[in-house]
Amino acid sequence: MHKYINEIFIENKELKDINPRACGEAQCEPHHSWGPNIRPCYLLHYVMSGQGVYKAPTKNYEVQAGQIFVILPNEVVAYEADGRYPWQYSWVCFESSLDLSDIFSRYVITAPECAHIFNALRDCASVATDREWYICGKIYELLSLLEPQRTINESKAHRYVRMTLNFIDVYFQSPELRVSKMAEFLNLDRAYFSKIFRKYTGKSPQQYLVDFRLDRAAEMIVSQGLSPGEVAQRVGYSDIFNFSRMFRRRFGVPPSAYSSKKK
Repeated sequence: MHKYINEIFIENKELKDINPRACGEAQCEPHHSWGPNIRPCYLLHYVMSGQGVYKAPTKNYEVQAGQIFVILPNEVVAYEADGRYPWQYSWVCFESSLDLSDIFSRYVITAPECAHIFNALRDCASVATDREWYICGKIYELLSLLEPQRTINESKAHRYVRMTLNFIDVYFQSPELRVSKMAEFLNLDRAYFSKIFRKYTGKSPQQYLVDFRLDRAAEMIVSQGLSPGEVAQRVGYSDIFNFSRMFRRRFGVPPSAYSSKKK
């Protein structure tokens, strides 16, 4: 049994990416246990004080204050509070359509920096309206803190390239976007940046940007029926003559004839 338990009632809004289902806090009696059983959702317990044992599918873990034990959907698990120093924990339960397998590749995560999030979840009963959106935001904040732990062993160079690809996808329409700005965005030397970008993409940053813009231009010509001048402006070219020259080089025809070629 629990000495006390505080469960927060929330509505199932059936949100797509992160859908909160429950949260709360409990102070357990010595040897209080749950399971073996399954949960249909992700369930994260943050231990605020005390300790206990989490019986995951692979092994048993001794869990202490400042650690999160992770229950994955539909896995058979059990857990038990310590006999002398039973744990007090805060929890959050949620469904997700996202691939969280990398973030939750471990059943126990040491993350004292996440305490403030679970404190906020514990106290969210004071949020009078649309509490579910508040909880959803806190879950995203939690994932953002746990994500760096996943990427510790990831190549920094690979991360830089992925960030650049996203940067181009968002800002390709700006005529001011240059390779120098990309390197500056990452606080990298331009030569080093170009080297790692080519390694992972097979293209220089400049060539990738040009191809990206021209491919988007071709899509716009076919799907939206825009004129060469309109398309040039929308993909970041202020000089229509330069745009037409680059477009012909890539597709073999000028932008004015591209739509007819595709029919």
